[in-house]
Amino acid sequence: MSIHLNLPPNGRRLIYDLALHGLPEIPYLAAQNLPFTSTGLPMHTHKERMEISHILKGERVYCVGGKSHHLRGGDVFITYPDEMHGSGAYLHGRGLHFWMQPVIPKPGAPFLCFDAERARPLLKALWSMPRRQFKADPGMRDVFARILAICRDEPSELAGIELSALLTQWFLMLATASTREDGEDIPPDIAKTLEIMSRVPYRHITIAELAEAACLSESRFKGKFRERMGVPPGEYLLRRRTEMAADMLAGGRLSLTEIALDLGFSSAQHFSQTFKKFFGLSPNAWLRKHDESEFAIPGEEDATGVRPWMDDSGTLHGYVNKSYRGGSHPIEER
Repeated sequence: MSIHLNLPPNGRRLIYDLALHGLPEIPYLAAQNLPFTSTGLPMHTHKERMEISHILKGERVYCVGGKSHHLRGGDVFITYPDEMHGSGAYLHGRGLHFWMQPVIPKPGAPFLCFDAERARPLLKALWSMPRRQFKADPGMRDVFARILAICRDEPSELAGIELSALLTQWFLMLATASTREDGEDIPPDIAKTLEIMSRVPYRHITIAELAEAACLSESRFKGKFRERMGVPPGEYLLRRRTEMAADMLAGGRLSLTEIALDLGFSSAQHFSQTFKKFFGLSPNAWLRKHDESEFAIPGEEDATGVRPWMDDSGTLHGYVNKSYRGGSHPIEER
């Protein structure tokens, strides 16, 4: 049975430092249910920390080593200490996201509640995962949800032991999932519908038309599309159209009404309502924010080419290029 997730409203992040439970190896564990598309992450790095992201629903893009990785619901993505990564020019799609930044020592060191000898095989598995992007074990969702539930309570010795056991289980499931070869490619029937949607994103396409193109029943098509892409087909297409609208708005050549009609919306009002659903702002408010660059991230620069990246509450998220002058994230809920 799935564990109910009671996450903060309005896309605010839930963040925990497990050092409070006697587990300093996990200084940053977080979850977010983002109800609208948001500005992506700047290129940044985490000193001495691995980052493990698990996208449960929705879409997200991470860029690392000059390559863009497109994640969908059910995907895991790994970055290693000191690797520059971020969203590049991509937006963060709405959806449900778990992630953590464990300090994973080299094999031969203690980890969680294990001494060096007992921890060695687990650490070896985590350091030798063959891929950075792969499909998660379905059970990882409920284990992480249970971890979040325990973190909400007051720390205790028993809670720390349970957290250690759950984290061990989660890491074992992660390492095993990384070795599986299945589930990476988009099947031809779904790929065909994606190609159709990319050709005519401005035209209203029915689910029945897409299901027919995929040679599937409507119910089977909707289920298979959501399983592979992380979102229902209607939402996927609507997001593509709305992202095109954002690009057209930023270009400044067309009015709101012209963009709405060009992309097949019934009216400027309908377009504005849909835009706000995905971006959390009206088109005009989004455009004003897009054009602003008045916010700076607090933190002293250092001599390495990066500087601390913190939000308004002082939570350290990593290190960004010194040239970054993007907006700060909202204060995090803990």
